[in-house]
Amino acid sequence: MSKAANEIKTALAAPFPACEVEWRIQHVIKDKLRGLAVPYVQSRAIQSRLDDVVGAYNWKAEYKPWHNVGNSASQLCGLAIYCEERGEWIQKWDGAENTDIEPVKGGISDSFKRAAVQWGVGRYLYGLAATWVKVEERGKTYIIPDEEQKRLDSVYEKAVNAPPSNVSRLPAPAPAQTVAAPPFEYAVRAVEQRQFASGNGMVLRLISADGKKNVEAFLQRADDSIAEGVFLKNVKLTLHNNGSYKCSIMESYEVA
Repeated sequence: MSKAANEIKTALAAPFPACEVEWRIQHVIKDKLRGLAVPYVQSRAIQSRLDDVVGAYNWKAEYKPWHNVGNSASQLCGLAIYCEERGEWIQKWDGAENTDIEPVKGGISDSFKRAAVQWGVGRYLYGLAATWVKVEERGKTYIIPDEEQKRLDSVYEKAVNAPPSNVSRLPAPAPAQTVAAPPFEYAVRAVEQRQFASGNGMVLRLISADGKKNVEAFLQRADDSIAEGVFLKNVKLTLHNNGSYKCSIMESYEVA
């Protein structure tokens, strides 16, 4: 790779300033007072980054439908950048499901963001751990209060300005006592009752404390103490593989 290409790669992958980074609530626990916040950037910030680095006339996006299963449609985005050294357009593709609000527009926007990640734009955000914050309920959604937004901006700036070995993971600052979540390994996102050969059981969809891991686990018994929003600790998951199907069995746990 030439020096010019390396410079473009580095510039595309550079962290965004905190003012261009937004946070969304990924999961709200049962008390509806706390949630996991994850960072992201809007399409406009990515468009500006491309304009600044390669020039407004040297990149283009192409969209087309991806798949449509039942009521779930999706979009593909091919983001192309002109390579002067090779004298050709180089295109990278990625896709996303349509969203609940403004479905097609949301799917197009998300597919563009994912295609940009293929070029390194905002890729580092996937290495930042989610952070627990206080949330406020607004209708059917949840928002992050202003005071929490300021704390998240500070945490983000510390992360991206840290030495390289520490950048890949967002540090977890000590939150206010009213926001702190109890020690736990997983939060239960969804519970489905299931009939196994051995009797009644449950299928659990879990999210790890840092918000980076989603797990589907089977509990081979019924437990009324487990419900959506419940915290679990001392979780022991065993991978079961019968040759044609792999699944995680939750052998033991405690409700936090």
